[in-house]
Amino acid sequence: MKDILHDIAEELDKLKSMDQAIGLAIELEEEGMEYYGEKASLMKNETASKLYIFLAGEEKKHAEYLKQYRESKHIPEVEFSFPKFKASFTEEFSDEKLEEIGILLAALRFERKSEYFYIELADRADNEEQRVFFEKIAAAERGHYQIIDELLDAATEFRMQT
Repeated sequence: MKDILHDIAEELDKLKSMDQAIGLAIELEEEGMEYYGEKASLMKNETASKLYIFLAGEEKKHAEYLKQYRESKHIPEVEFSFPKFKASFTEEFSDEKLEEIGILLAALRFERKSEYFYIELADRADNEEQRVFFEKIAAAERGHYQIIDELLDAATEFRMQT
């Protein structure tokens, strides 16, 4: 089985420019926004639903950062802070717990893949400012991963190996 980062590197190798890579990143962020928005309405667990609404908003912000950069070549300030979902983690999942956990696992994989994507873009950056920009987006994706992992921890009562 190939490493996920290797797959991402291969995809980026097919692109002819950083501008194309940024276009692909925008598409991925918009797909993530749609996915999370759709899944938010399916979750019966209120905490999970709020998490997906939050993540949809985050993906929208990332797409906007990338569009700003592509249009102006000015690096926008990337902001991320951990929301306070922990107080609600004691809430039980619904009768569809396995389905809800499956959705969370898919989101976990999406966030990990997104983080690796931005790490790879940072490694291919044309300059230091661009590298820092992509590293900040990667850090935000890592934060999303950690939030989902905490919710999975609460839902399954064990800590996943990360």
